[in-house]
Amino acid sequence: MPRVDRLVLGIFGRINAGKSTLMNLLTQQETSIVDPAPGTTADIKSAIMEIHGLGPVRILDTAGLDEGSGLGEKKRRKTLAALEEVDLAILVIDPVQSFLSGNLEVESGVSALSRKSGRKLCAVFNIHADAGERLEASGASLEETVEYCRSSLLNMTGTPHILLDLSRPGNVSELVGFIEDSEPSERKRVELLPFLSTRAPVLLHIPLDEESPSGRLLRPQEMAMEYLLRLGVPIGLYRTDLKLARSGSSSISEGERKRFGSFLGSIGSDEGVQLVLTDSQAIDVMGRWVPEDISLTTFSIMMIHATSGGNLPLFARGAAALDGLREGDRVLIAEACNHDRIAEDIGTVQIPEKLARACPGVRVEHTFGREFPSQEELAEYSVVIHCGGCMISAQKLSARVSRLALAGVPVTNYGIVLSWLEGPEILERVLKPWREQS
Repeated sequence: MPRVDRLVLGIFGRINAGKSTLMNLLTQQETSIVDPAPGTTADIKSAIMEIHGLGPVRILDTAGLDEGSGLGEKKRRKTLAALEEVDLAILVIDPVQSFLSGNLEVESGVSALSRKSGRKLCAVFNIHADAGERLEASGASLEETVEYCRSSLLNMTGTPHILLDLSRPGNVSELVGFIEDSEPSERKRVELLPFLSTRAPVLLHIPLDEESPSGRLLRPQEMAMEYLLRLGVPIGLYRTDLKLARSGSSSISEGERKRFGSFLGSIGSDEGVQLVLTDSQAIDVMGRWVPEDISLTTFSIMMIHATSGGNLPLFARGAAALDGLREGDRVLIAEACNHDRIAEDIGTVQIPEKLARACPGVRVEHTFGREFPSQEELAEYSVVIHCGGCMISAQKLSARVSRLALAGVPVTNYGIVLSWLEGPEILERVLKPWREQS
């Protein structure tokens, strides 16, 4: 299934500032529970939808950042982690609430972290109908409370803002228009295989094994097929039996190699096959079998290039850290999806075993799914090896990369590491197509 490039909107602010009300106004339904009781939003609520003027979006309604309990601190950490992943942070401010509290720590914190993370920020002042009544004892006017918030907030110069009563359904068009005007102007679209220059065939090498799901292909394989079909590039699909290919019997392995070579020759046009795109776990075989005049790379490298917004050079440079690994060094393998891991799983079995042989004494650890270590925890690792990221958003991967950069820890990728383990010539070969197009 092709990945949908969604604009990610995050809603942030104090408890009861109107965050969930804004969420419900955008979605036009009770996506988030609205209640005056503090801490009603217990976790991040997510909604996926199409909004005219914005296109496909994902909206995150987060917990209030000023909840003081122990559970509130956990919510706060998750909220701040979510802020790292959005395209546009929407700071909801109830100016009366903020004025009466006597401080703007929450609002200033969101502003500062948005800037630090490189995330675009806008502010929505939620103007309640009873604002005047709530301010009566203070002697301040609503206009003065708004100005207090605007002038006191740190680093808010130039931040787009709007005054709206978020409880009024009729204000949805004005809210959407404001978000449309505030969203990042440049959202880079990255081609999946940007170096393809002809319509010569591409071979997708997919060695189905015990880890492969029944009844479907993996997402990178489906994405590659859809991309190539739209380009009008002929596609060949081939499955090698890797156990036979790696057999100690030369006659068995040679027979498997000849069958592959015969198929490769049969799909070639006058221009020949332009690319073999292989599962990373088969790079040891494909590196030997694919003729040098045919480009070779892996699905994992393709995906990390696309998900990172074309930042493959960062992951390629990270491979240099592997050369310096010493006994006792900690290596983190980060797999962004959760699945039942059996047999020769790449992340939990193949890479650790091969690393142990190449770098004796290194300590390999894992993180799975949505969770990712803090900057302080990451600083303890010598290198992080990340999967292709096919099941997470570009924004989430960007947040992880930013956290690693702040921790000063290099990051590389499954496909790059498995190629490095086969030697510098293979690593150079799988990266060559990407370097030649840049």
